[in-house]
Amino acid sequence: MTYSRFKSLPREEALLTLSDRILNNLKVTNEIMRFCSRNKISSYRMSSDLIPVINHPDVNIKLEDLPNSLDIYNEANRIKKTIKQTGLKVTAHPSEYISLTSDNENTIKNSITDLKAHADLFDLVGLPRSYDAPLNIHCRKDGDPEEISTKFMSNFKRLPSSVKSRLVLEVNDNKKGMWSIKNLCEFFNKRHGIPITFDNLHHSFCNHEIPEKEAFNMAHDTWKQYGSTPVFHYSEGVDNTRKHAEYAEGLPDSYGKDVYWEVELKGKDLAIFKMLKQYE
Repeated sequence: MTYSRFKSLPREEALLTLSDRILNNLKVTNEIMRFCSRNKISSYRMSSDLIPVINHPDVNIKLEDLPNSLDIYNEANRIKKTIKQTGLKVTAHPSEYISLTSDNENTIKNSITDLKAHADLFDLVGLPRSYDAPLNIHCRKDGDPEEISTKFMSNFKRLPSSVKSRLVLEVNDNKKGMWSIKNLCEFFNKRHGIPITFDNLHHSFCNHEIPEKEAFNMAHDTWKQYGSTPVFHYSEGVDNTRKHAEYAEGLPDSYGKDVYWEVELKGKDLAIFKMLKQYE
């Protein structure tokens, strides 16, 4: 549900419609998680759109203000039980528009609000405030890495502990290729202890001449001190481009180490089933 749709309705109807959709989103999420568990998929990236609109500055309401709030909290508790029963690893990858390095203060404020909303949802379903339930974002700015990382960390300090304790950074192959595994490790992990997410496709375009195995191990080491199993990303490009393919031709190489691979392929669960069959 968009804010435009919300504001087009009478207030009472808007709240009821929003409430029903949030409840439905949580019910579907619970079913997806059980589906994953039944089908040997051990990790699930939770949607960032489960609880829309309520954090919009012109709405700014809490879950308890919604007509079906009791049902919503009950469904959140069912998700909590599902996670506990299945042992499913749950993660999230907040919007590509999240930025803690923007020159626009409104963008920073909206990013902090969005990240807090993700963390609130994780808290709601009983996920730990640790890197066992990571919130993965990119450092979305090129330029002087010293200056950019300093700005990032100044805004990082404004985040609530529920976000700080889960936030991890992923390699980003934007135009200048600034944020490789090498630079992320140097400016964010070594200095501030933030774990780094390896992504094989991004690394292929932004590697600063570091071989994949070395970059994988560098990223893997950044999770060690917290005792958390890393969550890395695997995908393949169409015709050697950044565009994600429908299905994989190969399989990720874990180089003998323990890691959760999130599959970023257009085929979603069907792509994973094909990979599992190939692996077996």
